[in-house]
Amino acid sequence: MFRFAELCQENLRGKPVSGRKTIEWLLTCPDPEGVEEFLLGLNFFNFALEASENGNFVRVYTNDEGLLERLRLQFGCELIDKKLTQERDWFLYLRLKPFEIVPNVWIDPTHRFRKNAIVIKMKPSAAFGTGDHPTTKLAARLMYNHLKSKDRVLDVGCGTGVLAIIAKKLGVRKVVAVDNDPVAVEIAKEFARRNRVQIDIKLSDLLENVSGTFDLVVANLTTNLVVSLLKQIDRVTKAGSRIIVSGIPRVDDEKVKMAVREKSLQIVEEAELEDWKAFCLKTY
Repeated sequence: MFRFAELCQENLRGKPVSGRKTIEWLLTCPDPEGVEEFLLGLNFFNFALEASENGNFVRVYTNDEGLLERLRLQFGCELIDKKLTQERDWFLYLRLKPFEIVPNVWIDPTHRFRKNAIVIKMKPSAAFGTGDHPTTKLAARLMYNHLKSKDRVLDVGCGTGVLAIIAKKLGVRKVVAVDNDPVAVEIAKEFARRNRVQIDIKLSDLLENVSGTFDLVVANLTTNLVVSLLKQIDRVTKAGSRIIVSGIPRVDDEKVKMAVREKSLQIVEEAELEDWKAFCLKTY
């Protein structure tokens, strides 16, 4: 996913709010869910959980060394690094509101939302990839309309895994999610764990490391990547498979339709939101 790591890092940093200084502590984090629940329970929001190939970490922004000692004793967090930094707007995420992405499925960036519905928890410190972009909403809407409970689903270019998690929460049989960005893959795995769903998430450049066939393929990509995906879609589909493609600016409508015609695919449904389009296609 293009610039995924950089975008996440920008969002994690927030914006300066004053000339005051605070200490940024980087710690190992053996129990991310426990640490998150503990800090939020203290109404403390100045932290960011991070996942990488080297393990789980937490960045804590505070001048209270007693809080760090509690994290060490209670969760086994060990100090890796610390530095003085400018105080920033760590309450940025409070402006993010829970929203219903498809009927009875809510995305909750705040982790404080309670409703008798399917609620998908996203990371409070990462506004990027929470599902609020029009292209994600379009893909989710079409997926909701054409998903079947026995489907095997493939999410290509999964990013944070929002669409894959929605599919699994809606009760499909199996979900595989791939992305070409190692950071995206790790974050998607973290979100899947947080939402308690089993998803096979792995590194792949489009379909390079994907095997088997799927009943539904969803891809929220750029126009050029959508066209590239459609050229090789036979590798992972069978007769009657549905393919949902999103991330297409309205001006690229005909370019995608040309690729659809070249593969003799049927357009089952078109959707439009703001300046973006998405399609549900079907194989013969």
